[in-house]
Amino acid sequence: MSFTDNAATSGREILPAAVVPEHYTLELTPDLESFTFDGIVHADVKIVHATSTIVVNAFELDIKAARVQLTRIKTEATLPASSITYNDKLQQATLHFDQELPADAQARVTIEFQGIHNDKMAGFYRSSYADPDGTKKYCVTTFLCPTDARRCLPCWDEPALKATFDVILNVQKDLSALSNMNIISEDAHPTLASHKTVKFARTPVMSTYLLALAVGDFEYIQAKTAPNCPALPNQVTVRVYTTRGLSNQGKFALGCAVRILEYFSAVFGEPYPLPKMDMMAAPDFSAGAMENWGLVTYRTAAILFDDKKSTALAKERVAGIVSHELAHQWFGNLVTMQWWNELWLNEGFATFVGTLAIARHLFPEWDSFVAFVGNDMARALTLDAMRSSHPIEVPVKSPAEISQIFDAISYSKGASVIRMLSSWLTEDVFLAGVRKYIQRLKYRNAATTDLWAALSEASGMDVSEFMTLWTKKVGYPVISAERQGNAVTVKQARFLSTGDATAEEDETVWWCPLAPYVGGEPTNSASVVLKQKEGTFALPAKPTAVPVDFYKLNLDQANFYRVQYAAADLARLGEAVEHGLVPTADRVGLVSDVFALAAAGYSSTVNALALLSHFKGEQEYIVLEAIAAKLSQVKTVWAMEPEPVADQLAALQRSIFAPTAHAMGWEYPDGESHLDGLKRQLAIGQAGMAGDKELVAQAKARFARFIQGDTHAIHPNLRGAVYAIVLRHSSVSPAAKGGEPHSAELEAVKAIWENESTPMDQRLAALGALGHVQDSTLLAGLLEYAMDESKVRPQDVMYPLRSVAANARAGGRVLAWKFVQQRWDELHARYQQSLSLLAHCVSIAGDFASAEFAETEVEGFFAGKDTKAVDRALMQTLEKIRAQAAWLERDRAPVQAWLAENVQN
Repeated sequence: MSFTDNAATSGREILPAAVVPEHYTLELTPDLESFTFDGIVHADVKIVHATSTIVVNAFELDIKAARVQLTRIKTEATLPASSITYNDKLQQATLHFDQELPADAQARVTIEFQGIHNDKMAGFYRSSYADPDGTKKYCVTTFLCPTDARRCLPCWDEPALKATFDVILNVQKDLSALSNMNIISEDAHPTLASHKTVKFARTPVMSTYLLALAVGDFEYIQAKTAPNCPALPNQVTVRVYTTRGLSNQGKFALGCAVRILEYFSAVFGEPYPLPKMDMMAAPDFSAGAMENWGLVTYRTAAILFDDKKSTALAKERVAGIVSHELAHQWFGNLVTMQWWNELWLNEGFATFVGTLAIARHLFPEWDSFVAFVGNDMARALTLDAMRSSHPIEVPVKSPAEISQIFDAISYSKGASVIRMLSSWLTEDVFLAGVRKYIQRLKYRNAATTDLWAALSEASGMDVSEFMTLWTKKVGYPVISAERQGNAVTVKQARFLSTGDATAEEDETVWWCPLAPYVGGEPTNSASVVLKQKEGTFALPAKPTAVPVDFYKLNLDQANFYRVQYAAADLARLGEAVEHGLVPTADRVGLVSDVFALAAAGYSSTVNALALLSHFKGEQEYIVLEAIAAKLSQVKTVWAMEPEPVADQLAALQRSIFAPTAHAMGWEYPDGESHLDGLKRQLAIGQAGMAGDKELVAQAKARFARFIQGDTHAIHPNLRGAVYAIVLRHSSVSPAAKGGEPHSAELEAVKAIWENESTPMDQRLAALGALGHVQDSTLLAGLLEYAMDESKVRPQDVMYPLRSVAANARAGGRVLAWKFVQQRWDELHARYQQSLSLLAHCVSIAGDFASAEFAETEVEGFFAGKDTKAVDRALMQTLEKIRAQAAWLERDRAPVQAWLAENVQN
């Protein structure tokens, strides 16, 4: 690692390279009443270049005193800082000394400081909760990623400046203290009679954003990895920490974590290096989870699961997030990206191998890689179709820019191109390369080129030759395919959500494995790669036993592009779907591609809707989920069209989902598969929301019994769907004179949300259903309710806000946008330290389909405002609105005609 001062040339907001850290000894004394903490840090550093100043990152810290002691010399003189200056814009503090510190010297920098336990879910922050007896309590914990370690201690807050840490916490005797490593001593504090001093073992060398601390009245459950696990010879103690009364809901996550640590240790050829793995449920948390080495912190809904009351979707979510975070212990913690422009090396890898662990080891029956196509890959394809997207490797300079790339490109496109590469090389060869990468770079920092080099060695191919474009260039291609006899002509061009790429925007020629198959059987796909703008390849003859002569590109949807088939080829594909000849992942991809092509103007929405006739007998949950998502997109864009169109779209939705809902019924038989249980929930929810009379009546009857105390009336998997159906299809009592309208059902669902003894996933299902009530006055009241912190935590405001915005025909879309406008200053102040939540507020306008609205309302409102922290979200929202407006204008009349002819109410 070199330490050249490249801040000027890179434009990055980084520290001067004159001083680099090697070790921190950090002692903190948190105060859970004043919400401040006192700290002292001793940083052992190397003086690389002679200097009379030391610059550190510090933000919202009050530095009381600082000094430096030169070590490893005879005098070991101590120099106090003659002055301390601050640059709030760069979040830096400069310590000035009266004499120069010599190059190549070792020194200890000591800084005494005070910080605040803010309530913004950033830095070393406070979190409130109610104990089982209703007592309000506080705990404090950290969220330091990407650049908030500087709120916790003065430090060199850059991923490449790794160091070891000794942590000491002085806490009240009745509280638990946690950090990355195991406790090595716990003694009475020498001067504070009410406190104890807790010392932790030294960490491995690591980046500052991975430091973790937590103090509170916690309880835990624990397990250990197998004592005879060959891949993990030293047993690891795994614990789940919660506030009082919740630890029992950590059992599922605990079991997953033990198995995942063992699996990854074997697959990566490198044992998990720490003696323990703690996982903590934080009451307030801005993200889903944070992968701090040895102490992973989670939002409660991301780790807690009640096996009697939680949903199957919650189980999937917990397993997926735990797997993702534990993958980071290798990808991100053991091997860390050099700078944030290569965030994908952390997040893309963790997303892919997290899915790998579920699919290959924990729950293969869940078909997680098929679900990946409909979820992660679909999100990435949607975002990367925008002009406002960005390459996987993207230049970032400031904390605001860094925070904005924690998005579907870094996570989901990163994972998708890794999956594409793994499929091409084969999984075994790919993992062999990954093992080389880890062994070569463990405890160090890496660049994308390091990964390509390791994979090239393992495969014997020049991986960088065909993968560099996928990480350095924005976007992806649509491949048009047309068959003539046994020859298929293919052409690639950049796909945009507006369908209008210019010549300058369409210069990239992607490397595209075509992975064709004929009649349901793969061809020799390794020899069929499109490396030019267009080409032709031959198809083998159809197997004689196959009734449909069809082909499909992109077997298993392993590759990151869309395909547009000629009309005759698409028709044969539809026939093949009816005959059960198209694999599940490929059916998901087919639905996704056809609707995306229609939305962008490459084809007609009528063609996409007509294709659904081939899926009338579809029985796979993941395919039905993809169909539901695409119908929802159409309904969103067509939401404000005349009543017959809305009714006909609802009828189409019922025709697809009601037969399955009625066939499966409301009761869950013993032994039903995970995916069948999810299919039941999806079918009832979709058909019920679309107004199936029998399902609506059943939902209302069961809801009435449920709120009277019959918990068996609604299976846990169905409760969120029932709440939404009931609110969507229940009448509202008119306002009495001088009063407001009233909905008994709305108040009942609110009560479910407010009941803190209910598992969090079920509470969030209730919170997210509230916006389905059919009254604009009540919807406006819900938005005010959402901002009441005594009712809704700031981290959860997006659930009611989004459900109100989705209720367009009841006025919710306009109400939600007006609410964001009117409360923008308050929202900005609340979420300016949690930028992903602030970006959600901006994107609330994204359901509109009017170019005029984009220009006059959204652009007009944000003109003159400081939007640096959310500029990507703003650009994407504007682009989405304009694309939807063009889609509606283009296909309004054909869709209306098709619905009138083909759908009966």
